[in-house]
Amino acid sequence: MTKKIHFGWFSQYAGPVGFNNPKATEGADWRQPDMYQKMAQICEKGKFDFALFADHLGISSDSGKSIDSHVLQGVTVCHDSTVLAAMVAAQTNHLGVGATLSTSLTLPYQLARQLASLDHLSKGRVAWNIVTSYSKSAFDNFGHDSVPEHDARYDQADEFMELCYQLWNSWEKDAVVMDKESGMFADPSKVKPIHFEGDYYKCAGPLNMVPPVEGKPVTIQAGSSDRGMEFASRWADAVIVAKQTVDDMKIYYDSLKGRLHKYGRNPEEVKVLFIIKPIFAATEELARQKAAEPVSDYDLHRAISQLSTRMNRDLTQLDLDEPVPTMSEKEITGGQTTLSRHQTQGQRPTLRQIATKEVVGNNLDIVGTPEQVADQLQLIMETIGGDGFVLRVNPHEHQYMQEFVDMVVPVLQQRGAMRAEYTGHTLRDNLLEY
Repeated sequence: MTKKIHFGWFSQYAGPVGFNNPKATEGADWRQPDMYQKMAQICEKGKFDFALFADHLGISSDSGKSIDSHVLQGVTVCHDSTVLAAMVAAQTNHLGVGATLSTSLTLPYQLARQLASLDHLSKGRVAWNIVTSYSKSAFDNFGHDSVPEHDARYDQADEFMELCYQLWNSWEKDAVVMDKESGMFADPSKVKPIHFEGDYYKCAGPLNMVPPVEGKPVTIQAGSSDRGMEFASRWADAVIVAKQTVDDMKIYYDSLKGRLHKYGRNPEEVKVLFIIKPIFAATEELARQKAAEPVSDYDLHRAISQLSTRMNRDLTQLDLDEPVPTMSEKEITGGQTTLSRHQTQGQRPTLRQIATKEVVGNNLDIVGTPEQVADQLQLIMETIGGDGFVLRVNPHEHQYMQEFVDMVVPVLQQRGAMRAEYTGHTLRDNLLEY
């Protein structure tokens, strides 16, 4: 039986990054909703599961230095992802919409209420991309003197999740009556305070909004570190991750799925989706030519700034053409596996090679005709037992996504490797469809 593949769209920067790319849609304005709504509609035409918007809570600098390079390139300038998700949900009917919200810099009550509202307004299509945040600029903006240690942020996140779930459960499933005759909206005996007191949070409850459509929103997480994977195993409905080789994907997939039994979870209920951006064209020769196109110095240096932000390390001082020094993941206060995923199997790539990979986004070097790309995607899924992919595509790049939907998706659909129509009503329905 052909294994079906889930697809999502990941917008890493919902802002000006990419506005000057020659492949950007003419006239697209990152400040207006149309650009994101149009891209989401293309994804919905392709029967994707969701669109996920990253978020950034401050203009970063290179290891505490000037913010000038980030301002110059528009790095970490972006919309609030919750507002953006709502705008996109209003112009789609089936596609899930994912907002990125921090457990370190958001109040649990506020988040639980926002997501419950957005889930009802989108008819059960909201996803919460859970992050703990690592940018010093973000913590500075919220009045914190320092960035907590990596694992400590996850300890706080565990308690954050426990509190949110108690708030969503503060209303029993049948609490809402809506009896017009008696005038009773809800049964008071079924809506109760929670009186939560933990190491990080205190909250009386109950929530003053009814729980999400299915009791809780779909949760997405991108943890690649050991502690991050443990967190995802406990709380996530889907995990998105970037890996450079099929072997590394297999190791991650098996490790993540193998942890789920500890929390009494069915491995089929947690989807592992790998970040990719295939290069394809009508002929293999044209696809190879596309893949060989050089990356501009502008994009290269922007990628290095982005890597510095993710790692909370200044990489701009390193030699572009020397191998990047190996760093212990525990020494990195930001995304701990940002570097190590490029230094697998004894490889020591240069900063130029790593930054180029980040710009192109073509993890696994998936290149060819639409049929060849479909072959590679199917083979990867069959080899690792995975669940699907997310395409990391700039929201300006409508043409790329349109061509993927028009050229690659039909091949997969004809082979029975992807849904041809939506059968569910909610995002969770679509994720659990296969």
